[in-house]
Amino acid sequence: MFFFNFRRKQRRDELLQEQQRRNAAQHPASGNIHRQRIERCKNCCKSFTTFIFSRVGLCLLVVAYAFGGGVVFQALEAASEEASINKVQQHINITVEKLFQHSMNSTVLYRDTWTTVAKRILEEYQKDIVNQTKRGYQGERVSDDTQQWTFPGAILYAITVITTIGKDST
Repeated sequence: MFFFNFRRKQRRDELLQEQQRRNAAQHPASGNIHRQRIERCKNCCKSFTTFIFSRVGLCLLVVAYAFGGGVVFQALEAASEEASINKVQQHINITVEKLFQHSMNSTVLYRDTWTTVAKRILEEYQKDIVNQTKRGYQGERVSDDTQQWTFPGAILYAITVITTIGKDST
């Protein structure tokens, strides 16, 4: 078996050398350099294409897509999440201020009247929190490292998008 493979390789090398001799005889030296550059370029393109469509290349593209998606999702969503948290925090402060002003403006605090006004103020606050929750607010009081759209969270979301591509939605 070894001899057969060796003989086949030897014959292939002979044919290749013969073809190169014929090409060298047909083309002048200056055109040969240009032709060699074109061949090298073709070979590089073939190698690059083979690498990209190989398993390793596809894995690297998926990883690059996940990291790129993580950066994009974090850039798009983190600001919106922070704005939502700040808006709710402002509304909490406004609600507390309304309750305080109501208490301070009352010369005499009657339980029934104060409770009625406080209930109306708190119901308004509750409706706003429900609306903010429907828009994506998740209960954070201060914007800090507990945000959903951290870089690892955004990468996880990008991977989730990758894994659901092509699924039948019916």
